[in-house]
Amino acid sequence: MSSVADEVAALRGTRSATLRDLITDAPFARLLAAMSVSSLGDWVGFLAVTSLVTDLAAGTTAAGFAVAGLMIARTLPAVVLGPLAGALVDRSDRKRVMITADLARGAMYAGMVFLHNLGTIYVLSFAIESLSLLWGPARDASIPNLVPRRQLANANSMALASTYGTLPLGGIVFTLLVSVNGLLAPLIPFLRGRDEAVPLLLDAATFVFSAAMLSRIDIRVPVSSRVLGPLDVSRIWRDVIDGVRFLREDSMASAMTAGIVVAFSAVGAVLALGRIFVEQSLSAGARGWGFMVTAFGVGMGLGMAGANQAARAIQRVSIFPWSMVVAAGTLFVLAAMPNLGLAAVVTVWLGAFCGLAWVTGYTLLQENVRDEFRGRTFASLTILSRMGLFLSLASFPTLAGIYGAIGSRWELDGVRLALASAGVAVALAGLNTRRLLKRYRLSRPEPLALVPKLKRPPATGFFIAFEGVEGAGKGTQIGMAAEFLRSEGYDVLVTREPGGTDVGERIRSVLLDPETGALDARAEALLFAASRAQTVHSVIRPALADGKVVICDRYVDSSLAYQGWGRGLGEQDVLTLNVWATQGLFPDLVILLHLEPEHGLLRSTEAPDRMELEGQDFHAKVSDAYLRIAEEHPERFVVVDADRAQGEVFDQVRDALSKALERQEEVGRPTPPGHERTDPAQPESGSGSVPEDPSASDAG
Repeated sequence: MSSVADEVAALRGTRSATLRDLITDAPFARLLAAMSVSSLGDWVGFLAVTSLVTDLAAGTTAAGFAVAGLMIARTLPAVVLGPLAGALVDRSDRKRVMITADLARGAMYAGMVFLHNLGTIYVLSFAIESLSLLWGPARDASIPNLVPRRQLANANSMALASTYGTLPLGGIVFTLLVSVNGLLAPLIPFLRGRDEAVPLLLDAATFVFSAAMLSRIDIRVPVSSRVLGPLDVSRIWRDVIDGVRFLREDSMASAMTAGIVVAFSAVGAVLALGRIFVEQSLSAGARGWGFMVTAFGVGMGLGMAGANQAARAIQRVSIFPWSMVVAAGTLFVLAAMPNLGLAAVVTVWLGAFCGLAWVTGYTLLQENVRDEFRGRTFASLTILSRMGLFLSLASFPTLAGIYGAIGSRWELDGVRLALASAGVAVALAGLNTRRLLKRYRLSRPEPLALVPKLKRPPATGFFIAFEGVEGAGKGTQIGMAAEFLRSEGYDVLVTREPGGTDVGERIRSVLLDPETGALDARAEALLFAASRAQTVHSVIRPALADGKVVICDRYVDSSLAYQGWGRGLGEQDVLTLNVWATQGLFPDLVILLHLEPEHGLLRSTEAPDRMELEGQDFHAKVSDAYLRIAEEHPERFVVVDADRAQGEVFDQVRDALSKALERQEEVGRPTPPGHERTDPAQPESGSGSVPEDPSASDAG
């Protein structure tokens, strides 16, 4: 049995979030290809450089120090340059950052083929890792601008899978390429004595491929981010301080960042202790270690894939901390396992809850962190996660040794105790994250619990809404559209929001009069909903029942964009309020006249109303919100470029109207006089996508 939320989603024409839709979306498919191939190359390069450094060092002890030097060179950028990475990403063209980083990393990996000096290799490794610190946050900050919000969890699952899922494949590919190098060495003298040459050159090629894929992606930059201006080196440290202050003051961001770092550290503990645990505690040998890694990878994949399904049943702010707590429980159970088979089963569950925590955490951050802080947030997350990972890699084996030495007289297994200690740390972190997120939830207003009656009167009319920012030209285009439809024989009624009735017009005067001054955001949303409820009841529904074409200047989508996003009330509460107010009536067609808000405000020749007097940042948020809403409801929305001559804009509007009405006539509504109606009793009038209704002013 479908829920009210499911019915509302169906009425709005909300497109479901499926992996198939995501990976068949051309822009994301290119990004996925770039991520997967470059991540594979990165793992191959890591193994190749480690092997190269080992070959260049003489003796076992020297090789150990050489590899340690390489690890320091790869981790040092996170400490030295990490704080600057996010600020650079937020102040730069993210697409250009990723392409430049790819090409530079590819050139450096290729250059290592010709090097025989450890110092130079360390310097290049430091530079490669520094560029990776820019590439990762640029990607994470760009994903919300590339995919609809409903696909964020799936996109994060794919991103994490492409990053970490290619590790086992990287080892296999490296081994095969070393073999290929050996086969080609007799034919190509240059390859003799350079076992890592082919792997390094292929690694360079993967980064070139990634850059080529990224160059074909159009990553839209929100207007609210463009107002930051170009990169200014003098502002970098100020941006860093702003980012640190944001993480400290924003309860959601700080809680999520700490939780994700602990989840990464838990994985580090498993990786650090896993091989010792398998070979010594379980007596399973090297093959057993490979089996455990595979089990963890399978579990992580299942957790990532199931994140969206879990979010449908439980709120993400609850999923994240409890998945950490359950993962901690699996660490306790794993530490007690007597054999490889049982340990592998538990490891699958451990991987599943770690994967679920990662995807949920990333998604919550992307949904709740403003775009202008997103690069710095994900840069901090990348830095702290890497530091936590490497700290756990170093500390837990040491802890296992200490436990083993202390517990030797009682025959206690130090590795098992260290795994249990990791479980304690993760459990405490999960409970602390839950406490912080609970504080965050308590600081927010309670979600509305209004349950609307979704009325479905005989649908003989057709409902059209025009949306857009201030000055987009809605009034002009509505007049031309009404004239066109009347010339085609349709009975047309034009109304507006707020307004359309005596009560609505009085509410309109209060909402748009600058003398009204500042209104509480909830009071404003309620006034818009009140006007809309009266207009739907007195004007729109009766007209639709009479078979008329109703054109409304703004509707629910305006409230979603202006109050839900611009005022920060949240889309869900504003949607719930307006579904209740309209009893589930949504337009059959929404025409969004898209125009950059700064251009629209310049068009007005009249004194600005209260909504038009809002700052540029507010209108930028509204503009971005409209585009996001349109992306999620493509069956109902038609986006028209309004930055053109009136006639050119109307050509697009007329085409959209004609196509929509033709489709509706095929199912029996509406038909101009003189044409037979095939099925006059269709189930519902006006059931399209809707967003909001905020500052419906005549400037549009």
